[in-house]
Amino acid sequence: MLVTSFKTQASLLMNPLDFSLDFTKNFKEFFKSYIVVFKTYNFSRYILTSTIVSVGTVAITLLFAIPAAYAVARLNFFGKTFLSTSILIIYMFPAIVLVIPLYTIFSQLGLRNSISGLLIVYTATTLPVAIYMLQGYFKSIPKEIEDAALIDGHNWFGIILKIIIPLSLPAIASVALYVFMIAWNEFLFSLMFLDNPKTFTLSRAINYLSGDAETPRQFLMAGSVIVTLPILLIFIYFEKYLVGGLTSGSIKG
Repeated sequence: MLVTSFKTQASLLMNPLDFSLDFTKNFKEFFKSYIVVFKTYNFSRYILTSTIVSVGTVAITLLFAIPAAYAVARLNFFGKTFLSTSILIIYMFPAIVLVIPLYTIFSQLGLRNSISGLLIVYTATTLPVAIYMLQGYFKSIPKEIEDAALIDGHNWFGIILKIIIPLSLPAIASVALYVFMIAWNEFLFSLMFLDNPKTFTLSRAINYLSGDAETPRQFLMAGSVIVTLPILLIFIYFEKYLVGGLTSGSIKG
């Protein structure tokens, strides 16, 4: 994919399996595919849209997941056992089954071709796993710390804000990274809900390019590199936090 993005149409037609690169070309010729992708296909807009959707999904998911996970981990209420054991039941259903009713409802509510519609769907699909991951970590935090905070006059909101969140930053960071990657790479819902090119995310834009038979393959590969490279670099850099957050709270003692 990376090598093909630096090729010319002529070299691809002559020998598609040639993986050598011509470094004698000047900068504009060497990076022509990327320049065309940004200038002609307006990929900067798609990057901005994907960033807004992914960061927004992370923020909204954490806003609901942190107090929900704390409630499941610490508070006693009717249906707690059922909720904690069935919280991932949404993942038993294929996404395509959910798309059909959601498409109908979103069309009636005017939420298609909008960032807000994607935020609702992505939050609904990432919230269960975020709650599941965080509740295990919250259970590993000694309850005596919270009891001491209650004696000092803190309410539940203050405990979450001043004690639980600071102690759970590794787990919260891993959940944020996991949710960001899901929102950044998601394709099915963006394919179904986005018809206007002005609202396309990166994954939808790649499909938009591949649907045109006249789009040179090197431009399609350049767009694929643009989609893949940011999330790949983020994952490599934050991999230790992701692995640590996924395993934290799994073993007590």
